[in-house]
Amino acid sequence: MKLKRFLSLALSAAMVLTMAGCGGTGNEAGTDADSSQANEQESVGAEGEDAGEETAAAGAIDFDEEPYLLHVCYPVAGEAQPDLPMIQEKLNEITLREINAQVELEAVSLFSLANVYALKASSQEKMDLMILFPGYNYLTSFANSNMIMPVEEYLDAWGADLKEGLEEQIVVGEFKGHQYAIPQNIAQKANASGFAVSLDLCNKYDIDPDSIQTIEDLEAAFAVIKENEPDVTVIMSETAGGAIIPGLQEYYDGLGTGGGVLEEQADGSLKVVNQLEQESYMQACKKVREWYEAGYISKDVLTAQDAGFVAQASGKCFAVVTNSIGPSADYFYDTVVLKDSDPMVTTQSSQMVMWAVSASCERPDKAIQFLNMCFGSKEVANLMLYGVEDVHYSILEDGAVDTSNNENWANFWNLLGDWRNHYVKKDLLEATPGAETVEDYYRINSEWKTEYSPAYGFIFDPTNVKTEIAACDAVNNEYQLVIGNGTVDPETELAKWCDKLYDAGLQKVLDEKQAQLDAWIEANK
Repeated sequence: MKLKRFLSLALSAAMVLTMAGCGGTGNEAGTDADSSQANEQESVGAEGEDAGEETAAAGAIDFDEEPYLLHVCYPVAGEAQPDLPMIQEKLNEITLREINAQVELEAVSLFSLANVYALKASSQEKMDLMILFPGYNYLTSFANSNMIMPVEEYLDAWGADLKEGLEEQIVVGEFKGHQYAIPQNIAQKANASGFAVSLDLCNKYDIDPDSIQTIEDLEAAFAVIKENEPDVTVIMSETAGGAIIPGLQEYYDGLGTGGGVLEEQADGSLKVVNQLEQESYMQACKKVREWYEAGYISKDVLTAQDAGFVAQASGKCFAVVTNSIGPSADYFYDTVVLKDSDPMVTTQSSQMVMWAVSASCERPDKAIQFLNMCFGSKEVANLMLYGVEDVHYSILEDGAVDTSNNENWANFWNLLGDWRNHYVKKDLLEATPGAETVEDYYRINSEWKTEYSPAYGFIFDPTNVKTEIAACDAVNNEYQLVIGNGTVDPETELAKWCDKLYDAGLQKVLDEKQAQLDAWIEANK
């Protein structure tokens, strides 16, 4: 498996796991921002709004005024790439020409976004555009604490390409009736979950991955590997510290942070329920328990440090539970999806990468002009993703790009621009079943089948139940991995888990989420 692909999956998953312990709100520094500071930011933002309104009223970008310096914070896994100055120089040649602005790019560690943003806000350090990654961990807390500003009027004036590219996805950036964030448009709108099985081991034992259509088929393959490869772990989670059970769960909408998932009733009404009390969840737990007792899951699963894909790539694992199955395959594994339904697109699945305008931004019109340009410009989109042509990548005869010589501008994530404007990497094109041309790749991604949640666009505000969510998170941390990896008997432990959750205040969380969902439904009739 390609290392870069693994990094993108593993880092994103690790980030989500790290933040989950805070009730899914990222870092409380944003939530607890000082109110006087927030008011000061709001005042600064209002001055910028006046400038933006004057510019918008003119109906065109004013190239006679002094170019605005736009400070943009974007995430990195470690340090900024060595060729950042070159990228920034090329970018500014475009932005000066197109929107009369210069861009200053600041690389911010993926794992300390909230802390950096809070520090900048408290010290009144310049910050115009900030990435929320994952967006669902930050949107509500940052909006509630006035760290970011509503931008709907600037979208109306300067966001034509954004609106056209995002279509229905734009609603996931709305909160309390205002557009606080702009989601990034990615190729597939929801990944499928299932199992990635080793092609090497399948070939060695004449196992046809396409023939695995049921749990029984999968278990037959497990038995072959267990009998013949004693040093291979039969099944692992995608990341270290993960669970096996997600590969067996049906698609659902978790409705944001806290407990409670969406259940559509027979009459079409939407109800928030405790997923742990559903019979399907118990059956999935029992199956994972069977696998653990059969020796398919390692006895040290709770303390293992290896991620499944790393172990699989080194020949130490047969199957990996993954929620990252999209239109493209990979050279080292094949994917097995046992669910009958298509992946569900939820509000959260569209909120992974989001951009927001800082409340201290003096020219929010310029911030939206920049984001809009990224969506409308193939040149900018590919510069930010791949770097400079003939330096970091080359375009092949078939239109795909070769990035094999790129050493100093590695970008693991699709952060800016519309995916339909991005070049397709050669190895990704080759790994996509049925794709012989770049046009095939775009078509296959566009046709990737998904179902939208009936609550798509609903965003839960956890403010009123923060204490209860934190208490429930502590209970979840006690049970979710031991039950999710089969190390304890769900017949006895699942009931204890539920009881402790209700003692921690789960019912109050469910009631609050239901009330907000009902209000959202009423407002969107």
